[in-house]
Amino acid sequence: MTARNLIQFAYTSEWALAKFFAALFEDGVSDIFTLMTICGVSEKDKNSVLERLVRELGDRQKALKTGQDWRFTNILTEIRSITYLIDRLRKDKLNYFPLNRNENPINIPDGDYEAVVFTKNPTHIDYIETLLRADHNIVCEKPLVIVTNEFHIADRTQLDRLEDIVDKTNSNGTVHMDAEHYSAKRATITFYERIGEMIMQYGRISKIEAHTLEKDDPNKARTKNLLSIENRTGLLLDMGVHLFGIISNIGGKISETSKAAYDIYPGNPKTEDYRKCEAYDVETYVETEFKIKGSFFHNNANGNFTIAKFIDRFEGAERNPKDSKQFRVTFKSEEGGGETVVTLDFNEGTVTASDGRSWSPNPYLRISTNEYNNILRNLNRAIQNGEQPITNFQNSIRNLNTIHRCYNQFPVYNSFSKINKETQILKYKRKW
Repeated sequence: MTARNLIQFAYTSEWALAKFFAALFEDGVSDIFTLMTICGVSEKDKNSVLERLVRELGDRQKALKTGQDWRFTNILTEIRSITYLIDRLRKDKLNYFPLNRNENPINIPDGDYEAVVFTKNPTHIDYIETLLRADHNIVCEKPLVIVTNEFHIADRTQLDRLEDIVDKTNSNGTVHMDAEHYSAKRATITFYERIGEMIMQYGRISKIEAHTLEKDDPNKARTKNLLSIENRTGLLLDMGVHLFGIISNIGGKISETSKAAYDIYPGNPKTEDYRKCEAYDVETYVETEFKIKGSFFHNNANGNFTIAKFIDRFEGAERNPKDSKQFRVTFKSEEGGGETVVTLDFNEGTVTASDGRSWSPNPYLRISTNEYNNILRNLNRAIQNGEQPITNFQNSIRNLNTIHRCYNQFPVYNSFSKINKETQILKYKRKW
């Protein structure tokens, strides 16, 4: 089988360096895809790209020696990816294509290829539209579009545009895939594979809970750039696409949202001058409650999420709290009403039930710990079979609709959580 050509947009994305390029080295991917071209906006030619990559390499090597980067485990992978790109460019085995964001439509390379988009969140829609209209199969990093405006108020302009594009290009046979990587984790793949068996044994679902609690570094450039009004991305959008995505991927539909409450990391609360306080301007803590419908669910099934960044900065936090990323599904028997809780632990990759049972994925699936390995193999399978993957754009639109409704019904600046109910924006009274 001839390997498929890949073209990647935004080659210096930290997530691309840590996950995507690393997947290209791995079994199951290296024989089905070949990276043909990388694209960027800032650099005009290959020499400029090489200079940029050498600087990026030096930054990572410095961080590796000093231990100043909280994502320490990713640095070695990023170094390997950067070295790979430099080597391929110097040997003329990799092309570079300069993008012009001012063109309409955006300029893209000619030829037959599959596209992988890692550009900034607000720009995804422009690349999606151009690539789909040119009949390219596409994988786009989440979220596909942003659902708030420059004031962090609910805005579905891009969502309406995405719906229109997908409707108009849905019959052209192209595969469109949301790189929603929690659905490509070991625990989630196992859950998708075994959900029918669980319902047969335990009954339908009566409740879903998710808790994703992370330490992170509030001063890290990547985190500050990601969670910001400039990037039009708060934590509800950033993590919500994953968690609501798992529900929709098993046929669940959010029928009603009864609560969405937020908190915002205040930076240094000791300074009274907010201009010197490195506060975030979007939510970094979310609590939400909702109702779920679907054939796998009991009537009026409940759901709730608690999503938090910077948990080691909370008042009264442990000295070094552990990250926790779990998705808990409560199954309720149709006959006796007994309940069994199945827990997906995203960090450990395990799926276990409260009765002591555990599940493992089918070994035939050859699940990788690198989500992008699984994503790219799923993309190849979808292209071969002429079908859309489970994380297709239509499913993603449903999840984005849910998140937009949350922002619209419960605006961030009017819906503070209990832990911050007396706080005013940019005038913080509580300590983290």
